[in-house]
Amino acid sequence: MTCLKCQHSNVRRFGKYGRRHIQRYRCNSCGTTFSEGRANPLGNHYVGLDKATQVLSLLLEGVSIRAASRLTGMHKRTILSLLVSAGHRCQSTLDARVRNLRPRYVELDELWTFVHTKEKNLASDDPADWGDAYTWVALDAETKLVISHLVGKRDSRSANDFIADYSSRAMNRHQVTSDGFKPYVQAIETYFGADIDFAQLMKLYGTPDNAGPEWYGPGKVVQIVPTPVSGHPDKAHICTSHVERSNLSFRMHLRRFTRLVNAFSKKLNTQCGVFLPHYAKTQSDTEAAPAFCPVCGSPVISSCPHCREEIPEVWPSPNFCACGQRLRFDPHPATGVVTIVIDE
Repeated sequence: MTCLKCQHSNVRRFGKYGRRHIQRYRCNSCGTTFSEGRANPLGNHYVGLDKATQVLSLLLEGVSIRAASRLTGMHKRTILSLLVSAGHRCQSTLDARVRNLRPRYVELDELWTFVHTKEKNLASDDPADWGDAYTWVALDAETKLVISHLVGKRDSRSANDFIADYSSRAMNRHQVTSDGFKPYVQAIETYFGADIDFAQLMKLYGTPDNAGPEWYGPGKVVQIVPTPVSGHPDKAHICTSHVERSNLSFRMHLRRFTRLVNAFSKKLNTQCGVFLPHYAKTQSDTEAAPAFCPVCGSPVISSCPHCREEIPEVWPSPNFCACGQRLRFDPHPATGVVTIVIDE
């Protein structure tokens, strides 16, 4: 046992306290009285782990903040705090694990919402965090893995920050497709140079045939123009359909992302914290969650890397990575969380 104040190990037991009879200690060097710290998986939250799990499960199933508060008896501010903490934990996991990837086709897009006040209604003295809040998303078109994301404005600064984070996670030459937003061109050139196959999918919009004078809604796409920008992108894979379909799933599942509703975030910190937990939920609902080789970062495939013959998958059968590394799925006996490990 080490003193929490002076870090000396010259301590002795000093009775117990509380209903749980927690052991107390006193340092013989500085006289500080302390008890042994207990690991709290929820950080600074005092709510029980089971109650926190119940609340987060309700939120991830589309239950509103106030409805979750009525069902669990927990205050809505505590629920929001738990959601933000879960988002920060997910961000830490993303930063630690989603590195050194080798994707083949990646799609970029922005998901619009707003914080506190819509951009057109902002006053001159309102905080800079209010107004439009775009969630920039980089999605692997094959595994549906969100490689990188950023919450910010739709401008050159956010584009550079987003591509800078994305470039730190992808390490091979691959193809990237974005919409026609011009700052992408300069950001890609800055962080990838000539080591990438980059294309933009230009969409030309027109007014729908049934539009009236009071009509409101998205424009009709009248023409799609694939435009190679750098490298040699494959025209068959110049596409943003996968990331746009993923964005639609978020809009249908998260009310604060749905258009023409009265649900929105009042703080930018809350807006940043709601994306990754819901992404983890929607990703777990897919038929095959993305798995990556811990050696090279390539996606795990269910066929032979040489002859492409399908390998019968009998749980937990070994799988092969594109680099030839033999892998196996290792489910945790208690939580059921599956990790990819090297099959010795």
